Amino acid sequence: MDQHTPPATQFGALPFRETRGGEVEFLLITSRGSGQWIIPKGKPIPDLTPQETAAREAFEEAGILGEVDPHPIGRFAYVKDQGQPTAQFIPAVEVFAMRMTQQLTLWPEMGQRSMVWLTPEQALHAIEIESLRKIVRRFANRFLKAR
Repeated sequence: MDQHTPPATQFGALPFRETRGGEVEFLLITSRGSGQWIIPKGKPIPDLTPQETAAREAFEEAGILGEVDPHPIGRFAYVKDQGQPTAQFIPAVEVFAMRMTQQLTLWPEMGQRSMVWLTPEQALHAIEIESLRKIVRRFANRFLKAR
């Protein structure tokens, strides 16, 4: 990281799974404030690494367990609670790919958000944050080339 790159203020997981046909799907959730489609993410958690924090957020917000790649796949900025009086600019969310191994039926924030598994094309259409779309597009392209 160079001196011009701000430190990450949040860490997020891009949960993915492979379908029986070998395609990739991404899990998106709605934010509680604006209701836009995003990925599980949150503030650093003391005593957890960035990727462990991303995994914890995926568990708490979506009931997803999985294997998190220790290397971030990108960063994005967004406005939290956009359109609300409490809106706040979040300058750097570091994103980690997370291969889903288990989807739980009960989790801490169950019922507080909607969630959906989408193909790359559907996810790109649903995500409003352009810098997050770029991360999803780049990961989907890498995933397809690796097969």
